[in-house]
Amino acid sequence: MFKIILLMLFFISTVIVKLLSILLPINGQTSGEIFNRLPVFFTPANYVFYIWIVIFISLAWWIWNMMKDYKSSRPIPPKRVLLYGVASILYSLCVLTWQYEHFGYAFVTLTALLVSLFILYLTYPFDTLNRKNRWPISLLLGATFTGFFTNLSYLLTYYEFGGFGMTKSLWGVIFLTAATAIALHFRYHYFDRLISVVFIWTFIGVAIHHNFSQLLLTSASIFLSCVLIVGIIFLKKTPSKE
Repeated sequence: MFKIILLMLFFISTVIVKLLSILLPINGQTSGEIFNRLPVFFTPANYVFYIWIVIFISLAWWIWNMMKDYKSSRPIPPKRVLLYGVASILYSLCVLTWQYEHFGYAFVTLTALLVSLFILYLTYPFDTLNRKNRWPISLLLGATFTGFFTNLSYLLTYYEFGGFGMTKSLWGVIFLTAATAIALHFRYHYFDRLISVVFIWTFIGVAIHHNFSQLLLTSASIFLSCVLIVGIIFLKKTPSKE
């Protein structure tokens, strides 16, 4: 029961921090207001961030399933509790450092969060049942990946990165392509469709945010969304022959 209580406390703390960053807001500004200050090349429309409602609901469902496992005398892996706890603390630190405009620290914290979530993700085997149980972690990991690219683009803009002579639109396309490769990697090697769905949701948001003012970036967002849709439907890993 102690593990369940820990999971609930970690979950509640992340929800509270997220709500405070929106409702107070922390340091007198919302995360969206901070994002909108700079012409960041990889920034989705504001609606994209509503995915966190789905993520928090799915995490609540994930903890509920843990409780059912406990009542059924099935063991709850301590590694998952520990990793989720670490991820929750890192998430809260990431939000706080971002709100107080310590963007470098926020990015480092976000990177550590991404690593911890990936390790948590790997605790689930690839069979059908465990793939279903890892859905909330897939959503969280996908959103963290897209947040990584968004925060990195903000950081580069904030420190006036020259881009090695390339335009911001081209850098945006590079980020979109890298994100697509990551999503297809998870689709192929981990049989994961949800991460691709999160990336499509974000890519469409990028296209809407730029509203065809950046034709290259908008076109790439739509095209790569279609690539991911094709990957979701058709991409399969051929079973190895023994």
